[in-house]
Amino acid sequence: MSLARVRLILWALVLIVGVAATVFTLYRQTLPDSERVRIGGDFEMVSTKGGTFTQADLKGEPTMMFFGYTFCPDVCPTTLYESNVWRQALDLSSEDIKTVFVSVDPERDTPEQLSAYLGSFGEDIIGLTGSQEQVNDIKAKYGIFSEKVTDEDSSDYLVNHTATLFLLDEDGQFAGTIAYGEGKESAVAKLKRLLKIEG
Repeated sequence: MSLARVRLILWALVLIVGVAATVFTLYRQTLPDSERVRIGGDFEMVSTKGGTFTQADLKGEPTMMFFGYTFCPDVCPTTLYESNVWRQALDLSSEDIKTVFVSVDPERDTPEQLSAYLGSFGEDIIGLTGSQEQVNDIKAKYGIFSEKVTDEDSSDYLVNHTATLFLLDEDGQFAGTIAYGEGKESAVAKLKRLLKIEG
């Protein structure tokens, strides 16, 4: 199977997962608290800012959290770019909202690799990686799907992964999602609600 065909299949899967995540989020919000599926939870990862990063580090200000990998050809750089556009539209700094990028490819995404990659999108983006066990744990906490996709004509590989961006409140608790490809107006409106910005 050619790499071009693999990419087309991945794009289709990304769109399906994004729609499913949005539907799930809307459905979840209609349930009483006692019946809601928990998204998030305790974890420990290695941070590009040095040391470890845990659930406790999400507290203080709201967060945009996205799962991806540095060798991603399109979805990840697009999402990182768009998240900066949304922030700029509301004149937000890292003191207003954190941006956290969690690697689903710890085999290649060392802290150094992550730091160099994320530096192209802003010095304040926090990159998280770790052992495969640590990555599997945080993926399970957030319901993230990912799988390695190899090309028979290449030794390299892509990673098919959930492309939903998670919104967390100032206590580090799940507060909503922004789907991949969602319009700027809708995304900015969600950030305004998260940050309690009027107008």
